[in-house]
Amino acid sequence: MTGTLNPDVTGEYSPIGTYNGKPSYELAGNGWFLWWNGVATWFISSALGFSGEDWWERVDPNIEGLYTNEGTATGDATVTKI
Repeated sequence: MTGTLNPDVTGEYSPIGTYNGKPSYELAGNGWFLWWNGVATWFISSALGFSGEDWWERVDPNIEGLYTNEGTATGDATVTKI
Protein backbone atom coordinates (compact mmCIF):
# COMPACT_ATOMS: atom_id res chain seq x y z
CA MET A 1 0.00 0.00 0.00
CA THR A 2 1.39 3.38 -0.97
CA GLY A 3 0.32 7.00 -0.98
CA THR A 4 0.38 10.04 1.30
CA LEU A 5 -2.48 8.99 3.55
CA ASN A 6 -4.08 10.13 6.78
CA PRO A 7 -4.42 8.06 8.81
CA ASP A 8 -1.20 6.37 7.72
CA VAL A 9 -2.20 2.93 6.43
CA THR A 10 0.82 2.43 4.20
CA GLY A 11 2.91 -0.70 4.39
CA GLU A 12 2.79 -4.39 3.64
CA TYR A 13 -0.44 -6.21 4.45
CA SER A 14 -0.37 -9.89 5.45
CA PRO A 15 -3.07 -12.44 4.53
CA ILE A 16 -5.38 -13.33 7.43
CA GLY A 17 -7.87 -15.62 5.67
CA THR A 18 -10.95 -15.04 3.56
CA TYR A 19 -13.85 -12.66 4.03
CA ASN A 20 -16.93 -12.73 1.79
CA GLY A 21 -15.25 -15.24 -0.50
CA LYS A 22 -12.02 -13.32 -1.20
CA PRO A 23 -8.70 -13.03 0.62
CA SER A 24 -8.46 -10.43 3.40
CA TYR A 25 -5.34 -8.78 4.78
CA GLU A 26 -4.10 -6.92 7.86
CA LEU A 27 -1.41 -4.28 8.25
CA ALA A 28 0.88 -5.74 10.92
CA GLY A 29 1.04 -3.72 14.12
CA ASN A 30 -1.40 -1.09 12.91
CA GLY A 31 -4.81 -2.76 13.00
CA TRP A 32 -5.93 -1.79 9.49
CA PHE A 33 -7.61 -4.24 7.15
CA LEU A 34 -8.04 -4.75 3.41
CA TRP A 35 -11.24 -6.69 2.66
CA TRP A 36 -13.95 -7.42 0.09
CA ASN A 37 -17.59 -6.54 0.87
CA GLY A 38 -19.00 -9.49 -1.07
CA VAL A 39 -20.73 -7.35 -3.69
CA ALA A 40 -18.55 -4.92 -5.65
CA THR A 41 -16.13 -3.08 -3.37
CA TRP A 42 -12.74 -3.51 -1.72
CA PHE A 43 -12.22 -1.56 1.53
CA ILE A 44 -9.27 -0.41 3.61
CA SER A 45 -10.61 0.22 7.10
CA SER A 46 -9.83 -0.02 10.81
CA ALA A 47 -12.23 -2.93 11.28
CA LEU A 48 -12.81 -6.06 9.21
CA GLY A 49 -16.31 -5.80 7.72
CA PHE A 50 -17.00 -2.20 8.81
CA SER A 51 -15.84 1.05 7.21
CA GLY A 52 -15.77 3.27 10.33
CA GLU A 53 -15.07 7.02 10.19
CA ASP A 54 -12.14 6.97 7.80
CA TRP A 55 -11.68 4.46 5.01
CA TRP A 56 -10.71 3.95 1.38
CA GLU A 57 -12.66 2.02 -1.22
CA ARG A 58 -12.29 0.61 -4.71
CA VAL A 59 -15.36 -0.45 -6.71
CA ASP A 60 -13.77 -3.20 -8.79
CA PRO A 61 -13.38 -6.98 -8.41
CA ASN A 62 -9.59 -6.53 -8.84
CA ILE A 63 -7.78 -5.76 -5.57
CA GLU A 64 -4.95 -3.90 -7.28
CA GLY A 65 -5.28 -0.24 -8.17
CA LEU A 66 -6.35 3.15 -6.83
CA TYR A 67 -8.53 3.43 -3.72
CA THR A 68 -10.51 6.63 -3.09
CA ASN A 69 -10.60 8.24 0.35
CA GLU A 70 -13.95 8.38 2.14
CA GLY A 71 -15.18 9.75 5.47
CA THR A 72 -12.38 11.65 7.24
CA ALA A 73 -9.55 9.82 5.42
CA THR A 74 -7.28 11.85 3.13
CA GLY A 75 -5.16 10.89 0.13
CA ASP A 76 -5.56 8.22 -2.51
CA ALA A 77 -4.15 4.78 -1.71
CA THR A 78 -2.60 2.46 -4.29
CA VAL A 79 -2.61 -1.29 -3.73
CA THR A 80 -0.19 -3.57 -5.56
CA LYS A 81 0.51 -7.24 -4.98
CA ILE A 82 4.09 -8.22 -4.27
